[in-house]
Amino acid sequence: MKLLTLEDYQKAGETFWPKYWYVAKELGEDTKPEQVLKVMEAIGGLALKLALEDKEGPFGFNKKKEDGVETKPNMSSVVRDRLMMGSII
Repeated sequence: MKLLTLEDYQKAGETFWPKYWYVAKELGEDTKPEQVLKVMEAIGGLALKLALEDKEGPFGFNKKKEDGVETKPNMSSVVRDRLMMGSII
């Protein structure tokens, strides 16, 4: 198993800290870090759900290309579609 370096933490922090401070600001001054992290988890779940809903395209086994030709699904597309529908957790 690879040990995380300072650079790994810095790279992750570039994504994490703006979100943390945004949520902390929205919750107010007396908010505990545990509360901020819990709200971040809830907002992250909702954001992911909304991002998946915004994706365009048909989902299922009878997908058609833009030229109207049907294609057979591969295993990764089947798994992705089931994940989006919530049938695989």
